[in-house]
Amino acid sequence: MAALIPTPSRRDAEIASTALGWLTLALAAVELAAPGRLSRSLGLSANHQFLKGFGAREMATGAGLFGWRRGRGRSLWIWARVAGDAMDIATIAPALGRDNPKRKAAIAAFAVVVGVTLVDVLCARALDDRD
Repeated sequence: MAALIPTPSRRDAEIASTALGWLTLALAAVELAAPGRLSRSLGLSANHQFLKGFGAREMATGAGLFGWRRGRGRSLWIWARVAGDAMDIATIAPALGRDNPKRKAAIAAFAVVVGVTLVDVLCARALDDRD
């Protein structure tokens, strides 16, 4: 059965992974510099210190993506992003409740993370050794 969404070529995945590296570093900067503002903008818990840990994770995966040019190493860093995406989805999910006054922002953030997760999975699959 053919995939609903085809896996990109290895070259396209390499290009996309560079863009994902920049995106990762930008998100890391926000999570490290303004975790409280980010948390409040989504209606998350008042305890926002965990976002600094997420920022450190993003910084590590972003740096990892730039540290590997070709080969299996890059796909491992993309798979690390997928694991981080799962953490992000689990973190944002409670903010989707109807009682959250920032629910629309949380829904938008959730949709973006799910979309980026799809891109991450497709890129990781394209970069994995298929032999």
